[in-house]
Amino acid sequence: GYGILREYMTGAFGETTGTELSRPDFVALAESFGVPAVRTTPESLAADLGKALAAPGPSVVVLPALLRMFEPTHL
Repeated sequence: GYGILREYMTGAFGETTGTELSRPDFVALAESFGVPAVRTTPESLAADLGKALAAPGPSVVVLPALLRMFEPTHL
């Protein structure tokens, strides 16, 4: 993925090229289109998902995940 390419570029050239990818705010994005959205946790996922599925029309439920970078490999 992008992480390993960044590691190789930094190791070989001391810097990377391109753009750092960031996570969009999916809740704000959905709400900007008038779609109800909620950011949830593993503990409240079932309840939030139930509410979203019970509501008429589209809705967005966001369960954030932790992105972990792999340790650089040196061949």
